[in-house]
Amino acid sequence: MFPCLAALGLAALALTLAGCSDHQKRTWQPRSAEENYRIALEAEHADERRDAVARIAESGYYRQEDAFHVLDVVARTDEAPQIRCIAVRSLARYNDERPVKTLLLILQATRGSGDALPANDDLRCETATALAGLLRKGVVDEPVRDLTRDIFIKLAESDSSRNVRIVAIEALAEFREPQVLQPLIRSLRHEDFGIVDRAERSLIALTGETHFHDADLWEQWAAATSEPFARAGQSPAVSQPAGPSWWDRQTRAWRRGLKLAPD
Repeated sequence: MFPCLAALGLAALALTLAGCSDHQKRTWQPRSAEENYRIALEAEHADERRDAVARIAESGYYRQEDAFHVLDVVARTDEAPQIRCIAVRSLARYNDERPVKTLLLILQATRGSGDALPANDDLRCETATALAGLLRKGVVDEPVRDLTRDIFIKLAESDSSRNVRIVAIEALAEFREPQVLQPLIRSLRHEDFGIVDRAERSLIALTGETHFHDADLWEQWAAATSEPFARAGQSPAVSQPAGPSWWDRQTRAWRRGLKLAPD
């Protein structure tokens, strides 16, 4: 469910195989909050900054304003993507709106941006996951909610990372708004069935309907329905119609393309 955490998981595994987890080392070398703040922001070596950020994330004071300020700066500007991922994962634990702006800045960052460095695939995935979590907690308010919706639509349709697209497609299920229907229906036409299936699930959650991954049927339904969200959250009341499944149709198309079956 969290493919974007793979890089961090491998790092943790390496520490464990070495005979002592990073958390265990930190418990034997206590530092004050102020020391961790300084090291996280100023240390020359990435290992030292990573250790300090992890200490802040594990602390009982991580929700305090000073801690938030440090995590915000690290998440946006640290040169090491892995350290930024740790900071973003920590921000995802907040139950208020403070991290929302930080996460939006990261997802919108481009080369030359003044507010945040561009994010690699892992960091975009971690950031999109954190933002989706805050959305589900109900702390993303207007007008930022509209911007959040538009960013998730863009990620769902055009991000270079499959994992980011899946996270964004799942997040669109939180918006019972007409703007999300066509992007989800277009996602049903993707060649990756993982993306197609997530789009179908989001459409089911939004509408209480299912058309079994068939984009054409969804297009027809959307055009003929005046209140598409009237049954949101309900289970579809229909059974699958007879005929080939999406996977069957794709398989036949591949075989025709490879000339392994007659036209």
